[in-house]
Amino acid sequence: MLRPWHLDDVDSVHEICQDPAIQEFTTVPVPYTKEIAEHWIRTSPLKYLEREKISLAGVRSGEIALSVSLHSIHEFDHVGEIGYWVSPQARGEGLATHAVEMLTDFAFAIGFRRITAITLPENLASQKTLLNAGFELETVLRDGMTRRDGTQTNSVLFSKFPKVKIAD
Repeated sequence: MLRPWHLDDVDSVHEICQDPAIQEFTTVPVPYTKEIAEHWIRTSPLKYLEREKISLAGVRSGEIALSVSLHSIHEFDHVGEIGYWVSPQARGEGLATHAVEMLTDFAFAIGFRRITAITLPENLASQKTLLNAGFELETVLRDGMTRRDGTQTNSVLFSKFPKVKIAD
């Protein structure tokens, strides 16, 4: 189930974001404190109201399993970028694929025309998630990301477009 974030989620988000893979493959701040988690959760509804970001919690059996968000929204161009992380306990179950499909379907239903996602080249699990969710590999962006150590590296750009309806 996808739902808005609640302040009751602070401890779970804080704990999950200590995961080395999340810290390596996402842009969560390091160190990731409870104060950062609380601020992120408190500001999520405001970002939605300001049309900057849609951020949702993925819940499985009452526990936070993932985060999925649509950010870098360019309303005039009808485009946005999707991002996500999955708790270590929920990886490999296809939950991220399902969450990404749900959020992109919603985005297309409200008028988005292009959704992108960017990964590090070595983040094969995330790339598999995107391909399984119907995204296509678009290109490699030379020096498209900065690593935590300050070095520049390539990034991989994926995109998804709404299905075109053919008139009868």
